[in-house]
Amino acid sequence: MPIIKQCTLARGTQPTDDIVNNLLTSLNRKEQVRYYDTLKDYFSSVNVTSRPAPHEVKVVANNARYITKTNVGYLLGNPVQYLVSDSLNIDLIVDNYKKQTISNLDVELATDVSVYGHAFERVYTNELAEPWSTRINPGNIILAYDNSVQHNKLFAVIYNPVFDEKGKQLENEFDVTILTSELCMERHLKDGHLSQIPEIEDFMHGYGEVPVIEYMNSSDRMGDFEPVISLLDAYNILQSDRVIDRERLVDAILAFYGMNLTKEQRKALKESRTLAGIPADAKVEYIVKNINEADADVLRSSLLSDIHKISMTPDMSDQNFAGNSSGVALLYKLLAFEQHIKDKERYFENALIDRFRIYNRFFNLNNNMNLISPADVDVIFKRSLPQNDYEQSQMINNLVGLVDKETLVAQLSFVNDAKETVELAKEETKPEFNDNYATGLPNVSKNNVNDDED
Repeated sequence: MPIIKQCTLARGTQPTDDIVNNLLTSLNRKEQVRYYDTLKDYFSSVNVTSRPAPHEVKVVANNARYITKTNVGYLLGNPVQYLVSDSLNIDLIVDNYKKQTISNLDVELATDVSVYGHAFERVYTNELAEPWSTRINPGNIILAYDNSVQHNKLFAVIYNPVFDEKGKQLENEFDVTILTSELCMERHLKDGHLSQIPEIEDFMHGYGEVPVIEYMNSSDRMGDFEPVISLLDAYNILQSDRVIDRERLVDAILAFYGMNLTKEQRKALKESRTLAGIPADAKVEYIVKNINEADADVLRSSLLSDIHKISMTPDMSDQNFAGNSSGVALLYKLLAFEQHIKDKERYFENALIDRFRIYNRFFNLNNNMNLISPADVDVIFKRSLPQNDYEQSQMINNLVGLVDKETLVAQLSFVNDAKETVELAKEETKPEFNDNYATGLPNVSKNNVNDDED
């Protein structure tokens, strides 16, 4: 059956006990979680291709992990930057992001997006009354949208299995967190019955919307290696068959034609690996399968090429990616991959803007930060590619006066915070800084000297 990764309900639907229970126990949800586990196995090098013995798959070439790591590294190899005009101040948000090293969370979310087709982030308030973000496993959350044109978020249900004191998971029992646009509610689900946890009261989370953000890989929420799963299986089967053939070659059957061996001769053959006294009309040979490695290599190369082509992920071991290629030449070779990453980037940027808006609203209510329109925030992704810094500096020099300094500095591969770099450059242009830098001593005016002498 098809796996539906989006939950859509009628506008105005509330997370009643019956609705939450039905969502968690529905057949599609069980199939969805099972499918998530399968995708995770592909990414984690777990053997998921089942074949009966003696043809079992013994080799797992983890091309799924290669696809994900290449996509995520190219998209977020450098941390995301946020730029606004000088009249706007986003230091509260940027400092908060740095404090929680949110770039690490971005990579985790991008990995989930690549593996599962979408990812989820929950924003909550920590013990210091600061907004904080955490990743939620896609298999442990249901984010419900309404059926309006805008597909507004209705509520989120986060659930985790319950274990006994021996570490065994209890069947049909979960701890459930329900998030609406106003409330955070903790519940316990057991045998289809949802009950409130006595020690934890419902409370207002204060974010003004459901504090859960969905990151999507595409509109159909398909992961990066999902389209090539059958090819991944075929590649692993082929490589396993080659290994099995080699094992069988070592353990090949020795056939004797026109002669019989006594018990002593068989023992001597096993120990010394030699045989003497073969009759002239007799023949001894191994029964082996004729292995055509050339044909197997052609098939292997064809499968590997299709995997990279359909997933739009380059094979960096290809001779076309020579070490002396320029950045522009590499971009031409990576054109399809670049377009694929551009699509991922657009969806990822939308989610990052949602996060920025939630944080901005929180700081507006609690720290008097001005509300900033998402249209005034530029999210900058810097590709993780070999760069010619000299060419970049020449380009920047030619654009001085045509483009603002912060945007120009952001193009440099070794700059992580363009705004901070521009501010430091301004400090260095001050006369007192130049004098101090030249002498290594603090500036002392003549008036101060004369005053000391008097």
